[in-house]
Amino acid sequence: MRNISLHILKLVVIAAIALLSFSCRKGNNEGTLTYKIEFNEQEKAERSIIGLLPETMKYYYQGKNSAMEISAFGMFRTAYVSNFHTKTNSVLFYFMPKKYTCGAKFGERMIGFDPMPGIILTPTKEEKEIMGLTAHKVHVSFADKTKEEYDIWYTKDIKVHEPNWHTPYKEIDGVLLDYRIALKDISMHISLNEISDSPVDSAKFLVPKDFVKVDVDSMNAIFDEYLKMEF
Repeated sequence: MRNISLHILKLVVIAAIALLSFSCRKGNNEGTLTYKIEFNEQEKAERSIIGLLPETMKYYYQGKNSAMEISAFGMFRTAYVSNFHTKTNSVLFYFMPKKYTCGAKFGERMIGFDPMPGIILTPTKEEKEIMGLTAHKVHVSFADKTKEEYDIWYTKDIKVHEPNWHTPYKEIDGVLLDYRIALKDISMHISLNEISDSPVDSAKFLVPKDFVKVDVDSMNAIFDEYLKMEF
């Protein structure tokens, strides 16, 4: 009987810890999302640069600020930063030893991921839980019916200002958890893999002083130069 009582007590404690962790995650608006990046295998075979790109992405959030970052081996880094306090969006690009950045006020033209002409986003009522977050499904189709249709998932549990300003999913008011995107014709399937509620260094939402400021067109040309390289 005593063993049964101890077993029940352990289950209650585990359940309480899990509930507390879930509650903190839902209520905490600071942390880091780690995503898995899957590249298109055919594109990978045709473009050698893709084999050098990282297979993880970090998404930092703090209050209404956000920063999406892809980096590898201390040699390559690109980031999209939204600072709600300064009302600015910034793009950072580092390919050792070059460091560039461009910025704009909210609503001004800015470089982003490849556009998806004719995209149609159809909200659904379907929901599911993704790592403790309530996820909502949106069906994606295109005016061009030859293009493949698919579903994406996002959450409203994390409050970030215009979280998708740099993507074709601008009208979705929530943080994307599972979606498809392309950068300079490099296709990516991005899906949430890990969540951390640890405090985020506020420097993540600032532009380092040693980055050279360029205009949007110049930054676009820089992305073209480096992400279309062959080895």
